[in-house]
Amino acid sequence: MIVKNLISCEPQEEASVPLTFDVVHPANQKVVFQVERSSTESCAKAVENCQRAFTSWKVSPLDHRCAIVEEAARLIEDESSGWAARLAAANIQETSSTKWWTEFQLKDVTGFMRELIQACKEVIQSQTIAGHNAEIIVDREPFGVCLAIAAWNAVHLLTARAIITPLLAGNTVVLKSSEHTPYTQRLWGELLYAAGLPPGCLSVVHVAKEDASDLVSQLLADKRIRHLNFTGSTAVGSILASLAGKHLKPTLMELGGKAPVLLLPDADLVTASSHIILGSFLNAGQICMSTERVLVAKSRYRELVAAIQETWTNTSVSETPALFSSSSAERVKSLIRDARQKGASSVIGNDMESLSGSYVSRTILGPAQNDMEIYREETFGPVSIIVTIDDESKSNDEVIDEMIELANDTDFGLTASVWSRNPVRALGVARQLECGAVHINAPTAADVPKVPHGGWKASGWGRFNGVEGIRSFTQTRSIEVGIGDPHALPLHIFDL
Repeated sequence: MIVKNLISCEPQEEASVPLTFDVVHPANQKVVFQVERSSTESCAKAVENCQRAFTSWKVSPLDHRCAIVEEAARLIEDESSGWAARLAAANIQETSSTKWWTEFQLKDVTGFMRELIQACKEVIQSQTIAGHNAEIIVDREPFGVCLAIAAWNAVHLLTARAIITPLLAGNTVVLKSSEHTPYTQRLWGELLYAAGLPPGCLSVVHVAKEDASDLVSQLLADKRIRHLNFTGSTAVGSILASLAGKHLKPTLMELGGKAPVLLLPDADLVTASSHIILGSFLNAGQICMSTERVLVAKSRYRELVAAIQETWTNTSVSETPALFSSSSAERVKSLIRDARQKGASSVIGNDMESLSGSYVSRTILGPAQNDMEIYREETFGPVSIIVTIDDESKSNDEVIDEMIELANDTDFGLTASVWSRNPVRALGVARQLECGAVHINAPTAADVPKVPHGGWKASGWGRFNGVEGIRSFTQTRSIEVGIGDPHALPLHIFDL
């Protein structure tokens, strides 16, 4: 099977079998699919088709655009349509995503799509402002052709928001698929066309890893590409932001994280322990919002360790999922080795070396010190660390202040979690954290569809979700309409 580009909804005639690259399953290293290898010409054709479609799509009634997205959501929910089964099967074929993680996304994504529909209806309407002898109309208009690059790790949710948000706002979209999930992301394009999306409004191009730098540079240099949204690593995001800046293209960047959990002195550690485990190990830690650091007073460290170990012992867990590549797994193992060599012990996980290939044992280490590589690097694996705050001869307020300082002592700022029995105190702490979202008495890995989602600092800028997400894919135009006497302008006050 060759997974082709989706340049329009119409079948593409091929003069010959295109050049391909392989998708390799991370668990067994077997080739799953061969994928069409995009060229300079195919990327240019994708942009051309989207530009042509934009002329009519941008003026299409908002209700029409919303109806298409609603129909796509209905197709996912309708078991007889087979769409949910196809999307789930493709994702599991390409990655080590568990059946639960895949099905969770597909259940969640339809609600997300409907929240976007509602948000779009709130945002895409003209606003009138009274001025001096004038009325000013402020319109929100689409940018044009948007380039979307969505990561593989939560492919259904990330792909949906990357393409549906700009489409609802009246843009057309070129989606550069992840080299790990090209089939799943092509299916999202097919789904939207099946729901009634007009031809050319969405193109999906597959780019081999070795071609990515040249072809993405080509796309960003194309004057017809007016906007970029990217979800992925901070390292790649930095490169893309630089390229986009060179061509003055606006961007939305949702990047990496180093999410802290702050266990205030009065926190319920037993309850928190289950949320720490969930936040650390969900999807093998391959989520930008994963719990990476747990901050606790030194006097409560042993109590926390006991709570985590008891919770883990009583938790029914599946087999450890594979990470997305063997090189990623080795990098995570290297971080664990470094931490152990510098004094950290395993609270959970002792059999790291028994797992080979792309597998890493679920691990929580502590106490961690700031000279360990894992203290600052995003692991993007099933690993978190416990950092203790010396609370001897210190007041609770002093301990909390130090926790806040340590939580903010990172280049990242995506999400955080604060635990306390005192909601007022927890709220006060939350408002001092340098990140895009804080969850009180809840895990770090949480995302509410109608609430703005995005990071501070090296975790990115711009926002997905809700009305802020729609605004991210529009630009304003102000029109001043004079309503006074056009001859009444007192020219004598100007130094002409």
